[in-house]
Amino acid sequence: MDDKKEQKIKAQEWVVMFDGQIKKSEKEIDAYEHHLEVNSQRNE
Repeated sequence: MDDKKEQKIKAQEWVVMFDGQIKKSEKEIDAYEHHLEVNSQRNE
């Protein structure tokens, strides 16, 4: 499973305010770079 093609992760963030407003944001992040960042945080 040594795929070098780019894989994207779609990340969504939903924020519900106390007054009932909902703010939604969505972005795509590179899966490989994200996994490197997560793994480096675990090793600290």
